[in-house]
Amino acid sequence: MNNQVAIVTGSTKGIGKAIAIKLAKRGIKVIVCGRSSEEGEAVASAICSSGGSAQYMYLDLSSTDSLAAFTHQFKKQHNRLHILVNNAGVSGYMGPVVSTPVNAIRQTFSVNVESIFTLCQELIPMMQQQKYGRIVNISSVAYRLTPANSCTYNMSKAALNAFTQTLAKEVGASGITVNAIAPGLVLTDRIQNERLPGMASKAGVTPNQMLEQLTKGTVTSRLTTEDDIAEATLFLASEGAAAITGQILDVSSGV
Repeated sequence: MNNQVAIVTGSTKGIGKAIAIKLAKRGIKVIVCGRSSEEGEAVASAICSSGGSAQYMYLDLSSTDSLAAFTHQFKKQHNRLHILVNNAGVSGYMGPVVSTPVNAIRQTFSVNVESIFTLCQELIPMMQQQKYGRIVNISSVAYRLTPANSCTYNMSKAALNAFTQTLAKEVGASGITVNAIAPGLVLTDRIQNERLPGMASKAGVTPNQMLEQLTKGTVTSRLTTEDDIAEATLFLASEGAAAITGQILDVSSGV
């Protein structure tokens, strides 16, 4: 995988950052993308300091102007692309269907579906020219668990999976594979520092007790980590996964 070029959206922190670092360790030049220039430059710098190759490029998936500027700049600076990891996404409006504003659906789909559609549409021709490419979309087990009060998110991930499977059939003959990874709850800093305390408070328990309950709810008796998702992404992006396409891979500790 040496000398390949990869784009990882939403890679200034969390799962995306773990994926960017994992790919860079295999000799891949990684384009770190996100809205925070400070965090993005820090990730790219850390990768380069450890012997890898990385470059930060600003990208706001909620802005069509930003998407256009990003793809234009990338194609101007690079004449090849081997791996596209569509990791960035939003949780969207949380609440029952009857009170969900229609605009909330549009906003969620704009980032979680439309932006990925646009990036693929703009960048796949580069992969087709070289007769090789790996596209990995980060979905969620929400597509099958469909938890209540998160309709916009659930719908967007189901749509992303349908897009993944449709696109795989269209570009397979060009040596391009398209797959999705569906994580469950991943123990990121944001989950530990923001979501876990809220969940614990709602359940009337401490954050540690909430963490124990969530762990017991898994088949493996362990929560999924950022590195678990990064490892799965690395595999699907490798030559070893050449015969795997159009698949939704749940990486959720059995949830």
